[in-house]
Amino acid sequence: MKYVVIFFVLSFALSCNVVDPVSISGSVEKISPAAFANATATILHEEGYTIETVDPIAGVVTTGWRDESSYASQTFFDVSRRTRISVVMDFFTHEINVQMTKQKRSGDDPWRNNGLSDADRDRLRLILVRIQERIRLIAQREGVVATKRSIW
Repeated sequence: MKYVVIFFVLSFALSCNVVDPVSISGSVEKISPAAFANATATILHEEGYTIETVDPIAGVVTTGWRDESSYASQTFFDVSRRTRISVVMDFFTHEINVQMTKQKRSGDDPWRNNGLSDADRDRLRLILVRIQERIRLIAQREGVVATKRSIW
């Protein structure tokens, strides 16, 4: 009986569909909290996400859920997919972390976390690179503006 209980506990633990969100990190130049929020919100909006939370002081930008379902998967298989992104900036280390959470639902079942595909990881890397580039451009512009102000 003891082995049957252990078997069921292990089976239950292994069958739970828990997938940690995947994130990637990269370094950025020193930048103001407002410039970080501006760059991140702009890139995520261009990627088709709705911005849900922006906290420049904490260095956090989050999006709402974006529907990733294809017409065929919804119509023929009754499967829906969605993603959301969170971006966190560490102003001490100048590291930026971009995290994507992907969920899947079949029929009337509840949403469950789903692992990221290689295409999702590539898109996440592209978003990070675009945010880094936008931050670099803003930092250059802020440097030019600060230089002009000091001349006058």
